[in-house]
Order: sequence, then structure tokens, then C-alpha cells
Amino acid sequence: MTYHTKYRPVRITNSAAGWLLPACFLFFLSLTFNRGYGQGHKVVRVGIFTDCQYCDCKPDGNRHYRLSLSKLDKCVVEFNSQSLDGVFHLGDMIDHDYRSYDSILPRFRKFTAPLHLVLGNHDYMIKKKVKPGLLEHIGMKEDHYVVDLADWRFIVLNGDDLSFSAPQDREHKNERYDMVNDLYSQLEFNALPWNGGIGKAQMGWLEMQLDASQRAHKKVIILCHFPLYTKTNHNLFNNKEVFALISKFDCVKAYFNGHYHSGDYKVMNGIHLVNFRGMVDTDHNAFAVVTLTDDSILIKGYGREPDRVLKIR
Repeated sequence: MTYHTKYRPVRITNSAAGWLLPACFLFFLSLTFNRGYGQGHKVVRVGIFTDCQYCDCKPDGNRHYRLSLSKLDKCVVEFNSQSLDGVFHLGDMIDHDYRSYDSILPRFRKFTAPLHLVLGNHDYMIKKKVKPGLLEHIGMKEDHYVVDLADWRFIVLNGDDLSFSAPQDREHKNERYDMVNDLYSQLEFNALPWNGGIGKAQMGWLEMQLDASQRAHKKVIILCHFPLYTKTNHNLFNNKEVFALISKFDCVKAYFNGHYHSGDYKVMNGIHLVNFRGMVDTDHNAFAVVTLTDDSILIKGYGREPDRVLKIR
């Protein structure tokens, strides 16, 4: 198992003719697959899900913690029934309690496509003594990394780099302290303990990856647990700085995240910001299969995750 405006989306929603839209969506996919992609262009398909946030706990509002296991089992079956190039979980495998990983990790190992993890804030909501060994325990070699699939490059960021829950050395603590103080002084509302930030060293790494991707003519999707711009106070500490950086590169087509469980979507400077919906916040399910073509990002949602057809710049 491997761990590691002119742009207007068309959103497909349910209607009275419930059979018609799924059929149209599948027809659109079939046209896409058969139009010019036998000429060196490989269609990439990945599974996306986020915020399983399992614990052996009673429901809290609309968070059905115990149901995450059965929902995850259904997600595994669906993803394994399709030919996927990879699967990404966008953070928060558990809610809290290190023992919760004993129920989650065996299920994650059942995916037949390579699985790539993104760190979330709840993943570190465990006892202090076991936090330093978390990456090894869940099978991650690096906390931020790159995955190449055909013409697409997935850049995975670690939003726990500057965090109130993940282990921090003195340099990162000072950087987080200064960043949060600046946010408070500017009356920004994302300087909260459940959010995180990208440190200076990782920002430098991100810029180098984007520069290399641009020169290699790669199309880029950035993945992080924390959103850049949502309707609430769940944004990355340095969301504006990160967005300013990625906006400089035309190779960046989308930014995928979780964390804000209700989900969100907007397009800014030609970059699609897709906040996938949390699996824990429903008694149904929430996950998606994303198909990447030369000119589109096609999202087939399951459960409460909506379908989307996003044209890329």
C-alpha cells in the first residue's frame, strides 16, 4: 500500500427526473473518454474522501462517529469496483483516541489503488507521548510530498506544520505564535486552535514544486486538509499567502480540501477550490471519484457529495 469570471462550473443536482441527470453525466463521461484520448492523453481517475473522523462515541449533533466504519466499508467497495489510479484521504482519519486507528487502518489497507494520506488536525488528537510516532504508525513516509499520475501532479501539503495539536519545535512554535498574533491584530477569525498553517520552509518547498511543475508542463492539484476560503472560520492560518503563491502559476488547476464538513466550492483566479464534504457528518455517506481530462475536472459524488463538471484554464 502506498501512502504517501470565465471559469463557470456546471453543478449537477438532483431533480424530479432522478434518472436523467446521472445518465447524462455518464454519457458526458463516455464522450470525454472517447474524444482524443487515444492520442497520448491519459485520463486519470482518483477516489477522494475526507473526515472519516471515527471514534467509538455516541453521535454529537449530526456527527455519527460510529457509522464512519460502515460508510468507509462502502467507500472501499465502490472504489475497488472501479479502475482508479489512486485514492486520497484529505485528513481527520479519527476524531480522537489513538486506539481508533486500530479500526481505521485495517480498512484503509483494503483499497486496491494506491492510498495517499493528508494530515488533519484530529489525526493528532491523541496522547502527547504517541504523537511523535504517528507518521510511522499510519504508514506515511513524509508529511508533505508529490504524486505524479500521467500529466497530473498532486502536491500534498501538511497544514499541521504550524499547529496547536501536532508536535512543534521551537522554530515552528515561534512562527505559529507570530502568525496567530498577526491574525488577531487584524481581526481575522481563522486564528483558532482547530486550524493550522504552512511554515516558511514548506512554503519554499511548495514554490520549488510549482516552478518545476510549470517547467515540466504538469497540471497541478494541491491537496491540504485546511481550506483557503470558506464561509466560516475554518481557513488555513496563512490562507492568503498560500493563495497568492499558487495564483502565480498557471499550472495550478485546483485545490482540494476537507476540514469544513459542510463542503464548499468557489473558483478564484481560474483555480477551482473544492471543499469535499465530511464523511462523519451524515447518516448516509460522502465521497467522490474525480476524473481528470485535458480540459476538465469531473467529480462524481456519492451520498451527499454533489456532482460537478469543472472546466480548467
